[in-house]
Amino acid sequence: MFEFQIPVSRDDLLTKTSVNQYAVEEILTHRLVQGALQDFKYATRSNSFAVIDNFDSLFSILCLQRDLDAAVKEETWDCLLKAARGVASQVSSVVEETGIDPDTRAHNLNLVKMTVYLLCQFIEMFETDFHKANAVQISISKGRKSQKKRVDAGIDWEREREMGVHALLQIIQLNLPKLWDPPIPEEEFVSLVSNTCYKLLENPGISKAKDTRETISHILGCLVKRYNHGLGASLKVIQLLQHFEHLVSPMSLTVELFVNHYGAKSVVSEIMREIGRIDSQDLSRDTSGTRAYSLFLVELAERVPAVMLPNISVLLCHLDGDSYSMRNGVLGVLGEILQRVLSKDGLDDNMKNARGGFFDKLEEHIHDVHAFVRSKVLQIWLTIVNEKCLPLPRQEHLVAKVIGRLQDKSSQVRKYAIQLMTALLKCNPFAAKLPIEKLELNHQKEVEKLVEMKPAEQQAPPIPDDVLQGFEREWLAVEQKLLAALDEDNSQEDTQDEYSQEDISQEDITIASQLTRIYHLLLEGRYLSAVKVLSATQQQWPDLAPRGDRQEGGHTTQNGEDGQTSQSEENEQKEEDNGQKEGHSADKPEADPVSETVTQLKEIFLGNKKLAHLSAAPDAGEGDAASEVCKQQVLVQYLKDSLTFAKQVQTSVPTICQLLGSKNTSDVFEAIEFFVTGFEFGVTATMLGIRRMLALVWSKESGVKEAVVTAYKRLYLSPQGGNQRSKALAIVTNLTALTSGATLGDLTSLEGLVVEFIKSGEIGPPVIQMLWERFTLKVAHTTASDSRAALLLLSMAAGYDNFSFFPTRYIPSRRFNQRAEMEMVKSNIEVLIKEGLGPRAEEDFLLAQNACLALVKLGSAKKNRGETAAEPFRLPQTHELFSRLSYLLVSGVTKVDNPHWIPLAELSVNVIYKLSEHPDLVCGDILKALTAKTLHLCQESGGEGATSSETPLPECDSGLLTRLLSLAGHVALKQLVHLDVSVFGEVKRRLAVQEERNNKKMAGRKSDTSLSKTKDSVMTEQETEDEMGLAGAAAEDTESEYIRRICEMEIVSGAGLLSEFEPLLVAVCSSPSKYPDQQLQTAASLALAKFMTVSSEFCDNHLQLMFTILEKSHSPIIRANTIIALGDLAFRFPNLIEPWTPHLYGRLRDESSHVRKNTLQVLTHLILNDMVKVKGQISELASCIVDHDERIANLAKLFFLELSKKGNAVYNVMPDIISRLSDPDIGVDEDNFNIIMKYLFAFIQKDKQCESLVEKICHRFRATRVERQSRDLSFCLSMLSYNEKSIRKLQENFSCYSDKLSDDAVYNCFLTIISKARSFQKQEAKTIVDEIEDRIERCRNKGLEDDEIAHKASKASGAAASHKGKHKTPAKTPGRRRRNTGKENCEFDDSPSQQKCQQKKKLKGKPKLSFSSDEESDVELFNVKDGGDGSEAEDDIDNTFSAKSPVNKRSKGGKVKLTPRQRGLRSLNTSE
Repeated sequence: MFEFQIPVSRDDLLTKTSVNQYAVEEILTHRLVQGALQDFKYATRSNSFAVIDNFDSLFSILCLQRDLDAAVKEETWDCLLKAARGVASQVSSVVEETGIDPDTRAHNLNLVKMTVYLLCQFIEMFETDFHKANAVQISISKGRKSQKKRVDAGIDWEREREMGVHALLQIIQLNLPKLWDPPIPEEEFVSLVSNTCYKLLENPGISKAKDTRETISHILGCLVKRYNHGLGASLKVIQLLQHFEHLVSPMSLTVELFVNHYGAKSVVSEIMREIGRIDSQDLSRDTSGTRAYSLFLVELAERVPAVMLPNISVLLCHLDGDSYSMRNGVLGVLGEILQRVLSKDGLDDNMKNARGGFFDKLEEHIHDVHAFVRSKVLQIWLTIVNEKCLPLPRQEHLVAKVIGRLQDKSSQVRKYAIQLMTALLKCNPFAAKLPIEKLELNHQKEVEKLVEMKPAEQQAPPIPDDVLQGFEREWLAVEQKLLAALDEDNSQEDTQDEYSQEDISQEDITIASQLTRIYHLLLEGRYLSAVKVLSATQQQWPDLAPRGDRQEGGHTTQNGEDGQTSQSEENEQKEEDNGQKEGHSADKPEADPVSETVTQLKEIFLGNKKLAHLSAAPDAGEGDAASEVCKQQVLVQYLKDSLTFAKQVQTSVPTICQLLGSKNTSDVFEAIEFFVTGFEFGVTATMLGIRRMLALVWSKESGVKEAVVTAYKRLYLSPQGGNQRSKALAIVTNLTALTSGATLGDLTSLEGLVVEFIKSGEIGPPVIQMLWERFTLKVAHTTASDSRAALLLLSMAAGYDNFSFFPTRYIPSRRFNQRAEMEMVKSNIEVLIKEGLGPRAEEDFLLAQNACLALVKLGSAKKNRGETAAEPFRLPQTHELFSRLSYLLVSGVTKVDNPHWIPLAELSVNVIYKLSEHPDLVCGDILKALTAKTLHLCQESGGEGATSSETPLPECDSGLLTRLLSLAGHVALKQLVHLDVSVFGEVKRRLAVQEERNNKKMAGRKSDTSLSKTKDSVMTEQETEDEMGLAGAAAEDTESEYIRRICEMEIVSGAGLLSEFEPLLVAVCSSPSKYPDQQLQTAASLALAKFMTVSSEFCDNHLQLMFTILEKSHSPIIRANTIIALGDLAFRFPNLIEPWTPHLYGRLRDESSHVRKNTLQVLTHLILNDMVKVKGQISELASCIVDHDERIANLAKLFFLELSKKGNAVYNVMPDIISRLSDPDIGVDEDNFNIIMKYLFAFIQKDKQCESLVEKICHRFRATRVERQSRDLSFCLSMLSYNEKSIRKLQENFSCYSDKLSDDAVYNCFLTIISKARSFQKQEAKTIVDEIEDRIERCRNKGLEDDEIAHKASKASGAAASHKGKHKTPAKTPGRRRRNTGKENCEFDDSPSQQKCQQKKKLKGKPKLSFSSDEESDVELFNVKDGGDGSEAEDDIDNTFSAKSPVNKRSKGGKVKLTPRQRGLRSLNTSE
């Protein structure tokens, strides 16, 4: 009988190495293959051993596969499959027999081997052909829709492959080991089958063929279970994962099958052990394989977490490795095990310890160095929280760590941190509402209640004396035996003693359990064991109390009590200890250890006796009391945990509020969801975020805007339950709460939100109806504030173009067009006047303000592009609206305590100019009435002296004057807007209407005329049309010039009403000592600015006064308002403001951060809009980058960022900024200079700019006069980027800075430049760099030697001077050029003029505030005497207004001396 051996290669079957070995006799030729195949086909029908008889033929087909037709191979495959099924049935009947004949066993074994060999070889052959055909098809028809793939256009291999592996499984799953003797399958057979399966798994399409993949998994499972393939399978799985990432899911499913179906758990442990042995450096290099390992472990943990738990320790080493992917995988495994295994109830101590360790690992990696790991850990925590697997004691520490990750630099980490905070809120185990105030109150109340309950609980019934005496007698008997045992020192119990000590170290024990154990050992008579356990307990807990408090408390806890003994028991115990009459312990000295041991054992014995007696006979009410105390303690702890969690959430709110302004939309989305969830859970601090969200309604990101609208809809527009009216009332109530405490910006954003709600139909007619009812107080329990809020919301709703007000008596059922809605609005003006401006408004100015806000919307008509504007809606001058507004203003002016009069006055003026046909007449009447009333009140309060000619104004209340001037100023500004916008717009509208009519007439004429027009007539019509167009443009220009002339000559100048206020305004603004009220000064300065906005002539006359207020006003509010007003004036009259520009820059050094911020904002707008030229004062803006106020520093950075977008603007000002900021007299300190330059040089990116700056900065070295300037210039050079040309510039100008290299800072900066320049590729450039470095080193060494010589010379001259007794100036450092300070200063400032240098010398030592630039000379603001503190100048009127316009007279050197005004102010000052 021959023996078939599995060959390593096919050639091994052609040679015979042993007598019984089977070998193929010959390879058939092509001509004989077909006949042999037919013989095999016939044989399979009746002969189960046909494979053995025809093996040579089938083997020949394998060898000749490349030369055979596909049909032959297909036919062979079909026959082989049929034969394999027959082999399976044949062998199954044999292996089921109990005793198998050796020849039968050998014959069937050969049959199995040959069949399996042929099956595997043919499967591999067809699989290889399939891959080749697939690759060719992809390369030919790439991008086309793939059809069903067939090998050689014949066999459907995907179906046939499934049949083949199924036939292989039928054979493998038999009890084949019985065919071997001994029953151990040979390794070659197992490798043959397993390698075929693994090769099939390498195909990426195997994951789609579910049946084939499952069959392969079953084959491998059989090999693992019956053929000892466990270790090989684990190694092969790791190898496949390393090279084929698509096998992550198939392999995890296969391993799961091994565990659950075949019970091969060892495969999992082997895989984990092998992955744990992989070097961390190899993992960090092989990113693809490491990622596959990580994903495989996580998927495996999802499927068989309990099997992975015992071997998890072998993977924990990778948590400290370099590969972040593997750390993610191990942490994912820990998370899955925690969720699926360690979150169940009834865990033993080991499992609890493992759970604690896993949670510790997850907490540690929240602060991992890699952002991917941090985000992955937060995802794991998020899943744990959502699955409610987080233990309550872990929550507080986890929340604290997550709050820290809210400011992570990675957006993904921030995203999951916010999601985790939101999930912690949603899944919190405390309550559905977490208001901190209520929680604190409830916690304090329950703590007090617990304190009151404890004294009653601590009372215990006394123990009778006879019982205590019985305990004493029992102890005396025990004590005698104990002392006898100690004296005999019996060692029979040493073994038990050692066991006891080991027990202490191994078991999880407590003090109470040990003391109980000692008590039982004493009762059992094992005295030496009791002594040893006591000694071991004292070693384990060194602070163990020698007397009964601790052990009694421990025993009480064990027996179910609260842990306290009664006061009577303690007293009795002390008496017994002090009154001990007999016993050896009383005779022993205190230091005797035996005596101390006996005493402690006595206390333990008696204490346990007492507790046993108390527990045996408890009091009837004691159990109830203890139960109530326990319940109260649980309640207190619950409230404490709730309060702690609510406070932690509140702590996170400010940080998440900042993320609402993040550029990353994911931060914004998650922050919105957090605030919505927090608001729903009653966290009061989240209201801050809810209000901050309002501004996001203007976001350009449609997703953010939609999220905000959805969030507010969820919070405010989704009431639960009730009918339609109750829902509308709930919505109105919610929106009213949102308006409470809102700022002006919040209200503006809320208006945009309301418009969005109206567009989407969320706010419909029922809500508007309810708003009208609340406004008119027709809803019960409506307060005045609710009425105002309803009116405010109505005014917001009016901002929607296709929406209007609906009266109380009307509820619409359909939408109207805009014209119908406007008619409805006009018909409801009476309701607004009656309710909003009626008797209620006389006491409630806020209601009147909201009514004005609503009325102002009525005049807003939107113009569509390409259409003529609609005729504006105007009311007659005698309308009740204007009379009510006039009455409110005039009658309410005397209510000085009401701060809302001025805002009401401004809104009233806006309404008048928006709706009145003659607003100037209406406002004129109001001004006249107010002026008359003010003068009347002033005369009444001032008496006869008020009309004295010595003062131009009578004495009157500053509040009345404040209101009068503020109203006059606003009327002037609105008159300008009315003429420039409304009147001019109406003129243009009428011209457009006229032109439209003319065009219609011309079109009619053209239709009537004949089609046969001559060429001349056509040209005439065209000329007529051109003339009409030019005539229209000329008419517009004429009207525009006419309006401009009115503004210049007739509003605030000439004989107009407003011009009468000019002396009053000037008097108040120029006499702050006479009118010291700050509100009056603020109103007067604003009114003066508004007057100046109207007329350039008026502005020119009072511009000097305005800048004086800006410079010398004591109030930062006035200075802040004035700088904003001057910014507006710079837009309107740029030529007038331009000479005063240095004074604007001067406010950047104001002591008030508010003034500096406003100044920076104004200058930013002026410069970026090209209204102010960027001059030398730009260095003042650069110095704001290091302002101590973070808002100002950020605004300055934003300015230069925007300026960098305007061509070469930053490059052009860099030399001047460097020159001024490095000047020790007017610049900044060195550290701040470096910060500023580091930020600014980031905008210098072009090579040409860098080359030019290198040359300019090098030339500046010659003009330096102090070492600080050299350091600053060298630092600037180190900030530039260098190319070959820049390095050449540095080499050419080496002489400019060679003498400065002895300074360490300068030397280090040039070393930085050299290191930057080392990156050049050209050899020539590298040569230049080496040459410069060599020259730098030589000059550096020479400079150090010169410094050392100078230092020695200085010492020598100093010694000689002290010897002679004369004080001489130390010698200066040789090698340094002496420079004239004045001349050098001129050189450094790029102003070489000799006159300017002389002028600076003359002004040296004179205190002044000056501003200079390279283009303009300095302007001296103040002429302060030497030694004066300036306090007298502030109070004196002439000194206060000593400034004169710089455009009138200039000195030779460009200085402007500020002298008193000669006419107007001089007479004014004299009169005052």
